[in-house]
Amino acid sequence: MIPFTYEGYATKETFFGRKEELKKLNSFTSNSNNLLLYSLRRFGKSSLLKEQIRRDNEKLYIYFDIFDITSEDDFARLFLKAIAKTQKGSISTTVSKLSKIFSRARFDIVFDGTTGKTKLTPSIKNIDFEDSIEDIFNALFALSKKQKIVVVIDEFQQISLIKNIKIDALLRKYMQESSNISYIFLGSKRHTLTELFRYKAPLYEMATHFELKGIRLDDYIDYIQKYLKISEDLIVYMINLARDEPKLIMHICSIMYDRYAKTNITKIIVDKTIREIVMSKESSFSMIYGGFSLSKKKAFKILCTCKDFYKKETLDKYNITKQSLLSALNALYKDEIIDKDETWFIPDRTFELWGDMCFS
Repeated sequence: MIPFTYEGYATKETFFGRKEELKKLNSFTSNSNNLLLYSLRRFGKSSLLKEQIRRDNEKLYIYFDIFDITSEDDFARLFLKAIAKTQKGSISTTVSKLSKIFSRARFDIVFDGTTGKTKLTPSIKNIDFEDSIEDIFNALFALSKKQKIVVVIDEFQQISLIKNIKIDALLRKYMQESSNISYIFLGSKRHTLTELFRYKAPLYEMATHFELKGIRLDDYIDYIQKYLKISEDLIVYMINLARDEPKLIMHICSIMYDRYAKTNITKIIVDKTIREIVMSKESSFSMIYGGFSLSKKKAFKILCTCKDFYKKETLDKYNITKQSLLSALNALYKDEIIDKDETWFIPDRTFELWGDMCFS
């Protein structure tokens, strides 16, 4: 097994570092406090929560990912499924348990032709969404009398896509009634999350904000050198080149482990591996870039190749005014192609490296 996970969640065997983050998560959940955990994509938020769940046997974790929701009913079904998954025992036993804690929702036993197994499917037909949510939280309150509960909602910013009902307002109502329950909201679209938790928004001050940064250098060095013959200086070089993005770093290490596990890793090998990863996404990146307007293309090129965005030489080189550049940057920001901290940047480091290779 390759010990570097870059697709999907890190396993128990491939998870490393994050001791302080796990300690913080455990402290918040033990005190039934709420947390908004956010970071750029590919920084390991979901893997961190999965590891916390694996390590913590004292609490009941109800985890669900709402990335694909298109309606409020999708949200309710995923919430119900997550609760159902926490119940132990046979399917018939689980159905019996669930029927005692839910007054409106029902669970159908369905045969899955693909896996050849039976599964539980929530049935909320003819049930108003607000009634479904009330049913869900009444069930949570009942379960929380026996055990601490942690509700984890991944890709939480997706609720902003549902326009016909204020899911955040409903959540606030029940969160205020909760005891012995903590809520963790995960997300990567920072400006969308900021809107959901902004001043006077329903969820304002309902959760402590916690930004997940990169993995500590010492943890990277300890873990990577267990499997690769690579110097500390080259690890630092690789981390800086990947801009501290854990997924990209693990992808680089995975390829090097597969091909050079018994070789002394050199800078040439690191550079060659990174270039291979970047160019493997040439088609998708070219398609995204090709869909940009002319001003967006110029703005993207400037972000990839220049540090002084508004310098006269830069504007003249790309034949764009400062006002047009700023307008294009704001449009790319709205499209979530770029982000802003102290300055504008491209959050997908691989996309940025592709641009640098193509336009420099």
